[in-house]
Amino acid sequence: MNVLYVLKRYPRLSETFIVREIVELEHRGVVVGIDALLPPEAGPRHPMVNHVRARVRYLPRRPHLIDAQALRAHLVVGLRRPISWVREARRARRDDTWRRFVQAGIVARRVRREDVGVIHAHFATAAAEVAGHAAALAGVPFTVTAHAKDIYTRENAGLLRRRVEDASTVVTVTDHNRRHLRTELPNTRVALVRNGVPVGDAHGPVVGGPILTVARLVEKKGLDLLIDAMVMVRTLHRSARLEIIGDGPLRAELELRTVELGLADCVRFLGAQPSTVVEAAYGTAAMVVLPCRVASDGDRDGLPTVLVEAMAHAVPVISTDVVGIGELIDDGTTGLLATPDDPADLARAIVTLIDDPVRADMLGRAGRQQVMAAFDPAMSARELEAVFEGVAR
Repeated sequence: MNVLYVLKRYPRLSETFIVREIVELEHRGVVVGIDALLPPEAGPRHPMVNHVRARVRYLPRRPHLIDAQALRAHLVVGLRRPISWVREARRARRDDTWRRFVQAGIVARRVRREDVGVIHAHFATAAAEVAGHAAALAGVPFTVTAHAKDIYTRENAGLLRRRVEDASTVVTVTDHNRRHLRTELPNTRVALVRNGVPVGDAHGPVVGGPILTVARLVEKKGLDLLIDAMVMVRTLHRSARLEIIGDGPLRAELELRTVELGLADCVRFLGAQPSTVVEAAYGTAAMVVLPCRVASDGDRDGLPTVLVEAMAHAVPVISTDVVGIGELIDDGTTGLLATPDDPADLARAIVTLIDDPVRADMLGRAGRQQVMAAFDPAMSARELEAVFEGVAR
């Protein structure tokens, strides 16, 4: 099996699940290549990136058909499949995806030269557009893993069908997504493959440890709600502390909010951190809290990896029942669910775990068992490989 991944940016710290997926597929003998539309993200990288054997190539960001690389590629694929080339060129003009079409010709030439059987894209956005054009130019099937932002935001929802309805299979990471996609794409096969997460040491909750969150500082993560909840938590537990790992466009606004609410002494913004720091933070945390919400533009989390990682370490988690989170957290059994956009209910859940460390420990252990049963990386790789085998030439 020879699979070419088309990714918008590679590598990216918030998309370590893609790296883990590729490593697991390579362990199973799948030959993987990577074509990325954008260069690596600045900042720390997950050490697992060093275990990827795939040859990575970065496509020209704004190519023109007269550029030497693009011209050679399109001449080769156009002479091999002239009818397909004309059809895709017309489609690109109609759908305003010409830049993606030009990039796709470069991808298609690699597909032919390396005998690729399947093109796979992550996220049903630009990468899927390139993968779809390239698959048609090269005469191979393509598949897409759809997550959340690419499905639900107003910017992307209206383009979803056009971008992926020709895919042989659309993979997604939650049952909630699968039901939604089957409605939106009635003629396309939709498969569920969860993002696998390895089970590390069982840290369990640390009594008196900080409340921890690991997230991009964007609206859908609900960190403003968590900061508001901390005001209420501190009225009952003056020693309660919050540590926030991650960065993003809302950092300055959130930092100002902590100052205005008198929380500057108990809320620490640690910025983006390498995985070693995140792993160490799990080992000292009392709990992990991520009050996800549906953002004003429709963006939302499918199933945040940080929750799965925390549960894998037997750290109790608190979140909200948004999209697929309820599939991971059985309220009161494997974690706690608070009402979305309700800081008072979030504070109640946090205080519950602080007041009852025995219950916190039980929730953490049950969460770890849930992850072991449903999020094994090797199992996810087997399921994805089966998808590829089912559509390959």
